[in-house]
Amino acid sequence: MESLPESLDVAADELEAGDVVRPEQRRLPWNYFGRGRGALLLIAVLGMAAFFAPWVELRMPEESVRSGFDLARGRAGWLWGGVAAWLVMLPLIWTRRTIEHLRGVRLVSALFAATTLIEVSMLLTIPPHPQHHMPLDFTWRWGIFASLTFSALGVLSALRLGGKLANLPRIVTDIASPDVAETSSGETLH
Repeated sequence: MESLPESLDVAADELEAGDVVRPEQRRLPWNYFGRGRGALLLIAVLGMAAFFAPWVELRMPEESVRSGFDLARGRAGWLWGGVAAWLVMLPLIWTRRTIEHLRGVRLVSALFAATTLIEVSMLLTIPPHPQHHMPLDFTWRWGIFASLTFSALGVLSALRLGGKLANLPRIVTDIASPDVAETSSGETLH
């Protein structure tokens, strides 16, 4: 019974009492994952996990595999911005409990998701170069490409967060059909 829409009588009573709440303003349950909310939360968690995955494999001057976390602790401290954006996005999306509020954070969520996209793109297009005549040989590992993918998916998902309003049920303002007239006064017969 709880999953059924409200009856026309309830909508009419709300209208009379002045308690009409538009469908996009109705409070959703805490575990509602529709309209892109669940997808974006999952992408944020996966984006944070990819930050700790292997990003680069060094062969010279020493052999090691480094994650985004390792790179951020070193000379690429600007990489902390991406994981911080994912971390902020989790409570931002989790606390939005109406469709109107979800739609209201579309842009900021897309910007947060784009942070990692920009950082990884910079790293891939402007790779590190040897310094002080020390040879440098490295290859990119799967973690950096996973971060890039999750970030791009996050931007796309954030821009659709909350869905379209056209799919929502209309507010019932009158339970009588507009095509049915109750009286014929003032009408002209043809």
